[in-house]
Amino acid sequence: MFDQLMILAESGAAASEGIPAPFVGIGVFIMLMALLGITYLTSGENQRKRGKTDKSSDR
Repeated sequence: MFDQLMILAESGAAASEGIPAPFVGIGVFIMLMALLGITYLTSGENQRKRGKTDKSSDR
């Protein structure tokens, strides 16, 4: 799928002298990394569980 996107970007850039294909690839990569970051932050896997004591702290 991504290879077809890059071929489409290259042919479109050549025909209309628009955005170069590497910029499209970098943009897709940044967008996917942002979505991954949002998913990680909202998933709850990085949060402490309530009601359980942390053995590393002696408070």
